[in-house]
Amino acid sequence: MPKILVVEDHQILLESISLLISTIDDVELVGKASNGQKAMQIIEKESLDIVISDVNMPVMNGVELVWKVKQNYPHIKMLMLTVSEDAQTIKDALQAGADGYIFKSAEKEELEEAILSLMNGKKYFNDKTIMSLAKADNEVFMPQKEALKSMLTERELQILKLISQELSGIQIAEKLFISPTTVESHRKNLFSKIGVNTSVGLVKYALKHGIS
Repeated sequence: MPKILVVEDHQILLESISLLISTIDDVELVGKASNGQKAMQIIEKESLDIVISDVNMPVMNGVELVWKVKQNYPHIKMLMLTVSEDAQTIKDALQAGADGYIFKSAEKEELEEAILSLMNGKKYFNDKTIMSLAKADNEVFMPQKEALKSMLTERELQILKLISQELSGIQIAEKLFISPTTVESHRKNLFSKIGVNTSVGLVKYALKHGIS
């Protein structure tokens, strides 16, 4: 059962998030802190698996907290739960070592999914995070537009457009009247042809080349 610490400087939100965590099955809330400094004091004493932290906090902010935790307790997973959609803030958190990044507008189910992903050794970034990074980054992943587009089938282009519109695999399958397995197969083909290995790469390519 993963042990979780919640870090949030607004008291009402701290209590609300903590209450929400306590309603999730098979997790244990072991502490609450109002800033990174207080969080570190708890981390030094408690055996923890996940720290769920805000980004903008006094004394020690969330990015600084991630860095300190990863330097001293690399086994602890760091999930950022914040209102900040600023691409640079997201990048700073990721560079510090954050394992996941979601927004406070997320539903309970998404928070559960993020926690499960982290406990399974995976990263978790919601669609808004991916889009914020993609829109801010003009990095080119592939050769010239027309040459690449000629490599993609009509179906692959359809799926790429829908991915760039933040649709999930299931939503794409329903929209195109195909199975989720077929969508995943096309997604893998896109990875191979475009030369990326994540959905972020696909979104960046689509935005860069006006495929949306």
